[in-house]
Amino acid sequence: MEQTTLSTSLLRNVMDFLSTISETNEDTDFDASQDYLVEAIKTLVSEKDKTSVVEDFEVPYLHPMITIQKWNEELKLIVSEAILEKEAQNI
Repeated sequence: MEQTTLSTSLLRNVMDFLSTISETNEDTDFDASQDYLVEAIKTLVSEKDKTSVVEDFEVPYLHPMITIQKWNEELKLIVSEAILEKEAQNI
């Protein structure tokens, strides 16, 4: 599996973001200041070759938050695995 270029700190922020979304789901308000987290998620799924998720992000006129809500549990797993990989690399 490919190592991510994202930092552990950013991955932890992404995990917090995904956890918040899973708690609020459709009631999640998107703030433009969170765009860097969305971009990090897109980068991560691309690096991990998660083609189904990448394809959903590429659907025109579909807000990325809908994709994040749809794939939330899978995304949390991907981020969690990436954090573990980063931590193992630092041992």
